[in-house]
Amino acid sequence: MLRRRIYCLVLIGLALFSSAYARNYVDLEYYRANFVEEDPPGAVGRFFKENWRSFTSSINQSFVANNVNTDVFWNTLQQSVTDNTIINNIAEYEVAGSQTGSNIFLSTLYAMIKQVPVTYRSVSPRGDTITLSGKIFLPNHKKAKHIIIANHYTICSNKEAPSNASSIEGIYALKGHIVIMPDYIGYGVSDTLTHPYLHLKSTVSSAIDLLEAAIPYLKANSYTFYPSLILVGYSQGGAATLALQKELEEHYADKYPIYQVFAGAGPYDLAGTFDYYITHKTATIPCALPMLVLGLNYGENLGLKRTAFFRKKLLDKCPGLIESKMWYMNDVNKQLGNDMDSLLKPVIFKKKVYPTSVLYRATKRNSILNWTPQSSLYLFHSTTDDMVPFLNSDHISKEFQKKELDNVEYDFDDYGPHMNGAVTFFEKVYKRL
Repeated sequence: MLRRRIYCLVLIGLALFSSAYARNYVDLEYYRANFVEEDPPGAVGRFFKENWRSFTSSINQSFVANNVNTDVFWNTLQQSVTDNTIINNIAEYEVAGSQTGSNIFLSTLYAMIKQVPVTYRSVSPRGDTITLSGKIFLPNHKKAKHIIIANHYTICSNKEAPSNASSIEGIYALKGHIVIMPDYIGYGVSDTLTHPYLHLKSTVSSAIDLLEAAIPYLKANSYTFYPSLILVGYSQGGAATLALQKELEEHYADKYPIYQVFAGAGPYDLAGTFDYYITHKTATIPCALPMLVLGLNYGENLGLKRTAFFRKKLLDKCPGLIESKMWYMNDVNKQLGNDMDSLLKPVIFKKKVYPTSVLYRATKRNSILNWTPQSSLYLFHSTTDDMVPFLNSDHISKEFQKKELDNVEYDFDDYGPHMNGAVTFFEKVYKRL
């Protein structure tokens, strides 16, 4: 009975501020320029000041301990994979009848975390100054632990971007950490731009620029935190996380030291992954190849035309299905089908022939195998992953083992398909924090 009452109270709170919250971004550049000590004005700030602290203080903290530190929370997530619920959308802002009971349960937990959609300035692959967006997940006290930079996995719908959804990585704020998540170029407020899918340089820049913009905001609002960072990412986010680790260690070591890195099931060997899919001519995640063509063409300024690679079926579907960013990945994949021959012209299966040779060289430049991590690194991958081939972790682990590194931990086992592995990865990270 007590738990039901808690659910009701939380849902009432969500209903009061959800619509306004989703539409109001905090511009971090304001804090970077002015370093103001007050919370930002607006409905969200007033709600938290006037109601949220008294509400959360009245909750028995064992509620969180019993439902997050146990398997209940993670079993709920695994069920969301089984019933085809998109993980990034399970705790969205809109509390509607379309949500299942498990979604309401997860929304209840996320209601205990202060979520702040933010905008900041970054640079496009063309060198232009652009406005990007992301999310800051804040713990319920000002004395935080580490700042966690979390890079999200592949999404197709803008509704799944961190600034528009309660991303699973935000749950780490319940452990006392500050979690910051970039939407990446092409999502959130920059959704009119092409997403430079798996283009490491622009992805890393979007994360570092968010970090540098977020710190003045946190300090202005009296948050304290450890000086070292934690990096987390799965799938696309796994590759982004290792690329971010490399960049921070090589160019920001004194300014932003790293405490721990968690990377799961990433396409670290992007060229090898490309080889795998063009060899098999089938894909469990069929949206990935067209997204890769569009993304690397934009990110690397390759000057390639989609008509060189895409058959008419894909050319017709691409604007409304992929570039509109209106559809969830499951829906995109169902409409595309997994027969690559029906979507892509024969030239894409010939990596030594122009223009595929240009694209293939770009995949090599965006592979992250030849480097030496300095910080503590935890690598996770399910050996039966059906979306990101295990060859990625196999190849990078062999490179690291050649160097006899003692700061890398490998967790490779049969954790099931890609999305089941995702829940296992996030749970393991949660329990280690």
